[in-house]
This record gives sequence, C-alpha cells and structure tokens, in this order.
Amino acid sequence: MNQQDYIPEEWRGQKSPRDQQKRVSVGTLIAIVCVAVVFSILLTYTLTSAAKRSYYSEKLEAQQQVIEQLQQYGSSSSDIDYEKLQILASIFNAYGYYAGEKSEEELLDAVLKAYAEATGDPYAEYYSDEEFEALMSDNAGSQEGIGVSVIQTDLTVGGYSYSVFQIIAVFENSPAEKVGVRVGDYLYCIKVDGAYRTVTELGGFTPAINHIRGEKGTQVEFAVFRPTANEFEVKEFTAIRDAYESVSVTGFFSEQDPTVGIVRISNFDLTTPTQLKAAVNRLLSGGAQHFVFDVRNNPGGDLQSIKAVMTYFLQKGDVILSSVDRDGNKVQSYYAEAMKLKDEYAACNVSEQEIGMYADLDMVVLCNGNTASAAEVFTATMRDYGLAKIVGETTFGKGIMQSYLPLSVFSANLTGYLKLTTYAYVTKCDVTYHEIGISPTDGCEIALSDEAQQYNFYVLPQSLDDQLKLALTQFQ
Repeated sequence: MNQQDYIPEEWRGQKSPRDQQKRVSVGTLIAIVCVAVVFSILLTYTLTSAAKRSYYSEKLEAQQQVIEQLQQYGSSSSDIDYEKLQILASIFNAYGYYAGEKSEEELLDAVLKAYAEATGDPYAEYYSDEEFEALMSDNAGSQEGIGVSVIQTDLTVGGYSYSVFQIIAVFENSPAEKVGVRVGDYLYCIKVDGAYRTVTELGGFTPAINHIRGEKGTQVEFAVFRPTANEFEVKEFTAIRDAYESVSVTGFFSEQDPTVGIVRISNFDLTTPTQLKAAVNRLLSGGAQHFVFDVRNNPGGDLQSIKAVMTYFLQKGDVILSSVDRDGNKVQSYYAEAMKLKDEYAACNVSEQEIGMYADLDMVVLCNGNTASAAEVFTATMRDYGLAKIVGETTFGKGIMQSYLPLSVFSANLTGYLKLTTYAYVTKCDVTYHEIGISPTDGCEIALSDEAQQYNFYVLPQSLDDQLKLALTQFQ
C-alpha cells in the first residue's frame, strides 16, 4: 500500500562520522589499486613494439592524470564529499574496455536500483522519472493499448503446444472490444515487421506483451484461438491502440443463489472507489440481498483508495488504520470522513451522504494467502467492526506502508523517485498482522480442492469454488 509524497524531515542530508571515515579509507585503497594499475600499464608499455608505444604513451599520460586526481582525493581527509561512485566511474572510464557504451544517466539509474535492492527493504525500489510516470498512470487506471486483461498459460491446438495469453477481461469501450475480441479467446501470435510471430518466437510473455502495448493511435495486428464446439478457430484482428480505463472491480450474481451478489476487487487503485459503487448499486438494483466481497489474490494498492472504500462501510470518525514508526509510536491515524481531493485523486472523493452507505449490507469477505496490504486493511476492518465474517484462508501478512519520495527534494541535481518502507500500520484492533496474516472466522477456514487448483483463479468455475460455496452458506 502506498502513501504518496511523504518526506521525513530527519532524512534531509545528514552524514555520520562513520560514513566519512569509510570514504577516506576507500580513497586510500583506491590509490593503492591505482599504483598497481600503473605498474601493469608500464609493463605493457615496456613489452610493446615501438610502433604502438606512441598510442600507449598518450593513453598512459591521460590515465596518469586520472590516477593523480584519485590519489589526491584518496589521501585528502578534508575532501570527504568525493563519492565512491565518482571514483569507480573514473576508473571504468579510464581503463574499461566497454567505457562509453552506457550513458551516465543509465549507469546512475542502475546503481540506484541496486542500492535500493541491497538495503534489505523488500519493497524498496528506485524509479526513473519515466518509470514513475508509467507507474502513476497504471495506478490511476489510465493506460494505452488494446484494453484486455490476460493470464499466461499453455494451449494445445491441432497437436501443437502454444504459449498463449488467455483473455480474462475485455475493458469497456477499449480497442479490443470494438474489434470483437472476447473473454476466453487465446492470443497466440502478433504481427511484427509484416509477419506473424508466436509468443515463443517473440522471446516469451514479456516481450510479446510489449508488442501488444503501445502509444495511442498506433496499429497492432494479432491472432487468437477462439474455442468452438469442435475445437478452435483462428481469428485475426487489427486494432488501433487507444487510451482505456482498467477494471479493478467486477460484480456478478451467484450461480447457486441469485440473491447473492459477488463483488470481486482485484486491486485498490484510483478506479476502485467509483467502480465498487457502480458494481454494488447495480447488484442491489438487480435484487441482491447479500454480498460476498472477494479480495482473493488482491495485492493491495493505494492508501487514498482503501480509505475511500472503507468510508462507504463505516460511520463518520471511525478509525480505518494508524501508521506506526519503527519505535512503535503512532504517527497518524486515518478516519472515515468526507474527502475532497484534486487531480487524479479526485476519483477517491467521498461526499457526506456516502459515508456509511453500505454499512447495513449483509456481507462476507472472501480472502486467501495472496490477499495483502490494502486488501488486508479491508478484511481486518470489516472484521474489527463486526460487519462481515471472514471466509477462506489466512491472508499474506503485509502490515507495512511504503512512501514515494522525489529525489529532487533532496537535491536539484537529482531526478527519479525512491519507494521505501516508512511505517507499519494497525487497524482498529491495534494489533499488527504483519508477517502473521488475518485468520478466517472460526469454522470458516477452507482451501480450494486439488481439482480447483488446476484452474487459473480468474476462470475458476463457481461449481468448483469451495471457498465461495462456504461463503454462501453464511447467509442461510
């Protein structure tokens, strides 16, 4: 779950004496290494023919200047701000066979990514400006492409095995919907440079999906296997990529009991509050008297999104969650309240009339081991306020919060964003479930059968879904 744009004051640029000492000792070490490098080059120079000595003489002179500079910084205890990274960059530029193949910006991005990964924070990541922009676009639900949701699988057709994308959702008003792509189609090849190439020929799922994605207004051609009464037929499509809104919430009726509406929440992005309201209201209009909120395999999402969603179920002033720092102190609490946000977050606005509008629904929450973060806030809060029984399996256990920090705040010369874990959080019960998870209500724990686990979750027939079946019995 992400908390946007929080920048702790205590992080602003202080360096410890121990850090300074490390830089000086590394500089001294680098100077020793440089002496060894000089000896190696001089030996090469001595053993080289006279015709090549002029080249080595010039190169040696240039490299000697680098060495003298490094020695100066390495032996100077006053110039402690000369970074290790600059020293390494100078060595690679002076002696590296592959020097110049990567730009300084590319190298710095790679170093920052590696540093974030090495910190031990499993959720820490560095994003370039372009990557962060794409991430925020995904969070807002606004994307460009053909507008489908897919799962990876294998399919045998005519005795041949194919790696394919099984289409599990076609988004409304998307390019895919306009050209007739259907849920259940298997996308197996894409036209590249005038020729159809299979997913395998394109190098696998990630390269293939990148050929499907693209800028608005560009054309993509692809082919699918469509199931028929006999076996499959091949359908070819030409679509013009366009902007579309992703789907984070779907609503449908139980096949076993038409009075039960099932609301599946796949993640908590900025589309979720609006889509959840639309799904619940449509099911209510269709006669739903009971509701199963299915957050299985929901990895979480945005803080403002879950805050808005929970406000629909709680009373004004009810606590949703509280952030806790590494010393165990509560830093901030988030409550059910009306919200009036701006820009892309306006999708999470909540009016006074919407506070608690679903509090009286007859509800069950369905979860499993892949229910995490914001989805666990949803599950725990519904449990803590006695609004719903919890059915399924113990949740993942992610009770920590990440923040995105723009590096430009710390230095005008830096670009990109850093994501790192800043707080733990607790719900109304005040007990952390981090690395523990949320257990189902007594008597409501159940796993899927071996037969059901042979299906991808998103195409699992309701008749084989024992977890959903148990949820339905809670309304009897």
